[in-house]
Order: sequence, then structure tokens, then C-alpha cells
Amino acid sequence: MSNLESAKAAIQAELSHAKKGLAFYHSRIESLEKMLTQLANFGGASDTSIEASGLKGKRGRKAGTAKVAKPVKQKRTGKSSSGASGLPFTGGSFWPDLVLEQPRSASDILDAAISSLGFAPSKLQTQKLAGRMTFALNALVKTGKIQDSGKGRERRFFKA
Repeated sequence: MSNLESAKAAIQAELSHAKKGLAFYHSRIESLEKMLTQLANFGGASDTSIEASGLKGKRGRKAGTAKVAKPVKQKRTGKSSSGASGLPFTGGSFWPDLVLEQPRSASDILDAAISSLGFAPSKLQTQKLAGRMTFALNALVKTGKIQDSGKGRERRFFKA
């Protein structure tokens, strides 16, 4: 008997979830139709073009019962002229210029990169710069533009 009760409860929960989803999409359809109508009115077009397209009044709640759609929050990227992370462009010859003929560790190269920026980067920017450096140094070694010796923390990079 308890299996039947748990199955009944599961089906009721699923039905409730489906009804909530249906209500959500009905309200979403109506708010999108309202936005489309507002855009058509703003652009000088008439509502007849919307009605002719079949988008108005076919589905959803009746007029006057719709919930007001919440405005979508825009994610602030803080983009500046130096990019989304606030760091300048580090492509091209940025990393190869920091590798010298005498062997240097990755942390030494990162310190040189930070000092060449001209400002004190935040912890997040330093992490981003370190990620860029790791990728760039591995690519430069792979293409043969620079060489490396050692492994792990003992790894040193240098120009041949």
C-alpha cells in the first residue's frame, strides 16, 4: 500500500511542477507579445502586422491577468579599453620579450610581466595574467621560439 501512496505523491508532485511550468510559459508568452506590441508601436508599425503574423491573442492568459515580467539583470563586465579583465593585450611579442637569454623561472617572468603593466593588478588580474603566461610559455616552447629546462618548480625558460 505504501508503494501506491508514494507513487501517487510522486505523480502529484510532477503534475504540480508541470502546471507551474505551463503557467510560467503562458506568462512569458504574454509578456513577449506585449513587448513586441510596444516595439511595433514605437517603431511606427501598426498592430495589424502583429495580428497578421498570428502572434497576438492565440495563447496565454486573458488580458489583464498577466504578471509583470521582471527586468533581466545585465551582467556588468566592466569593459575598458584594456579588455574585460582590465589587463592590456598580452599577445604578440609581450611574452617572448620577457624571456631572456639567461634562464628564468615562471614566477620571475610573471614578476617582470606585472612590472611592465604600469599599474598594480588585483589578485584576480594577477591570476588571469599567470594563466595567460602559462599558456603562452608552453606554446612558445612547443613552437621552438624559446627553450626550457627542468621540470615543475625547477623549470626555467630562456632564448637559445
